[in-house]
Amino acid sequence: MDITIRPLTQADIVEADLVLQAAFNTMESRAADVERYLALQPDGFRVAICQGTLAGMVSAVDYGPFAYLGLMAVHPAFQRRGIGHALMRQIVDWLDARGTPMSLLDATVTGAPIYLGLGFVDQDLAGLFQPGAPASTLSCPHNVQLLQLQDLEALCEFDTPIFGANRCGVFRMLLDYLAGRAFATRDEAGRISGYLFAQQRRLGPWAARRVEDAQALLQAALRLPFESGPTVISPGMNTAAQELLKRFDFQFARSTRHMRRGGTRLTGQRALMYGQTSYAIG
Repeated sequence: MDITIRPLTQADIVEADLVLQAAFNTMESRAADVERYLALQPDGFRVAICQGTLAGMVSAVDYGPFAYLGLMAVHPAFQRRGIGHALMRQIVDWLDARGTPMSLLDATVTGAPIYLGLGFVDQDLAGLFQPGAPASTLSCPHNVQLLQLQDLEALCEFDTPIFGANRCGVFRMLLDYLAGRAFATRDEAGRISGYLFAQQRRLGPWAARRVEDAQALLQAALRLPFESGPTVISPGMNTAAQELLKRFDFQFARSTRHMRRGGTRLTGQRALMYGQTSYAIG
């Protein structure tokens, strides 16, 4: 079977979104996310063309110390033809050629065998939590403030040792389209001690050094309206996050395998990460 793999372009986004919806069995559009992530890493997306049709895709965002892989999808009509493996093989070869020392991803049960065959190993789990009953009216904690663009440098300084890499580009992107939906707490010296971005369908990225800060941020975020959810993707290493979410009536839905290729250990401090931005970019 003839398979051509090439970079994804702006003109592919609508068709790629249809592949993602079919592969993940959802009507939820990810077109806006794909467009934003493509702007973050224009050379980090690949699509597979089979019989003249866009049949699959994968993405990678290179943060320097590691890359995050995601949006791995093959349309059901083209599955079991080696397309997923071909896409992954090309994207990891591209990262190897760049000298990226480590790659991370979150694998489903069906996707994990492909990644194991490419040298990925298990490092942690990531749990998906969904809200239960609608939250009752919550007060806004006095120590929570809105994040502004002028906070970007301080935010990156706080987040980099936790995430394991500088992701100022991600925060700049989020601050641009989540006006009024990004929060921070500060310590006694006025330094950022936690933050949370409330996306329309997900809470994250979200990190805090103290659970009381994480709770204050969650209370502030849950006062906002959401398109759906919001869901939370929480690292398995952060047991405090799981307990906090359960106290606020979030229900565990499923887990994915957090996997690493290259390096000797995970960078960062996943036990202080309460919520990921997405499965695609960490």
